[in-house]
Amino acid sequence: MFRMIPLILFIYVWLRLVLPLPLSVYTKAALAALLCAASLKQQFFAAVGGNFFSPELPRWLIELYGVAFGALFLLFIFTLLKDLLLIVLAAARLFSPSAPHISLTVGMALIFAAAAVSVSVYGTYEAQRLPRIHEMEVSLPKLPPEFSGFKAVLLSDIHISASRRADYAEALVKRVNALSPDLILITGDFIDGLVSERSADIAPLAGLSAPYGVCGVLGNHEYYFNAKEWKDFLEGSLGIKILLNEHRLIERGGKNIAVAGVADLAALRFANAEAPDVKKALAGVAAGVPKIILDHQPGAAKRNAAAGADLQLSGHTHGGMVPGLSQLVKKFNGGYVNGWYEVDGMKLYVSPGTGIWNGFLTRLGVPAEITVMNLSASD
Repeated sequence: MFRMIPLILFIYVWLRLVLPLPLSVYTKAALAALLCAASLKQQFFAAVGGNFFSPELPRWLIELYGVAFGALFLLFIFTLLKDLLLIVLAAARLFSPSAPHISLTVGMALIFAAAAVSVSVYGTYEAQRLPRIHEMEVSLPKLPPEFSGFKAVLLSDIHISASRRADYAEALVKRVNALSPDLILITGDFIDGLVSERSADIAPLAGLSAPYGVCGVLGNHEYYFNAKEWKDFLEGSLGIKILLNEHRLIERGGKNIAVAGVADLAALRFANAEAPDVKKALAGVAAGVPKIILDHQPGAAKRNAAAGADLQLSGHTHGGMVPGLSQLVKKFNGGYVNGWYEVDGMKLYVSPGTGIWNGFLTRLGVPAEITVMNLSASD
């Protein structure tokens, strides 16, 4: 899919936007080469950078390719809208010969190109900037009064990589610690790359500080890069407790809440990995104790609700990244893409992500966030 879709974008833009223009053969050939190069992002990252998910390339080159691919995507959208308009006008002329007729011109194509590049530059900037703070009140049933005002900070999909290195991680840690959280939760996709490649870049996360600690779950990207090795590193070197089908009790004033975590669905692809098991994760939690479950992907919300979770925190979707594309992301994630949902009596929050992966380095209207959740008891 990652290989075919970009080529389809290139072919459509070439046939419907470039080929009809009154340009020389050499100019059209040059534009074809440029568009084709933008569509070959995956192949370039794999061949030159060593891995599509984690290309070991300079940050500026990753961002430049992100702009190029984003511009191609937007050119496809603009060209598609242009063709839909032409179809509507052609149909209108069947009933009214006076209906307007629009022809593609070089000027029109230049406007499309300028708009696509400009918006893509902005989208890449939004993808790479430090996340905004999003603070909210979160009511939980059965929450003991001792936990009223308890502040949990949620991070998700940080994707420390060659385009977001140690300096980014350091700035993120400073921003989180300045919030004075009681507890820090991370719902997976810490990295892109092997421990040998990313250990120095992610090392600043050891500075995350909260009285009740830092805990999280593994995301699908950790499984792509040796989940066991990453679990050992995150716990042993960074002090982040990884909840792998298990829970921990948070005690305050003699009362408890339970924070549980399940293995990611990507574990099912690996014979030696422990599969997701929400019943095991919640086993032994006393009745009446509020249960917060961390599950990287939101699609199993009904399963987690049936197991007794009161609140599920997830990521994975990056909020859909751009309007329109979010609907496609939603279909592949159980109908959940961004924000709050009610699922069989359980609350589900899907984070738009704290970072973003290099495969689609664009955010438009879906900013990254550090989520601050102030807990309170529901009526």
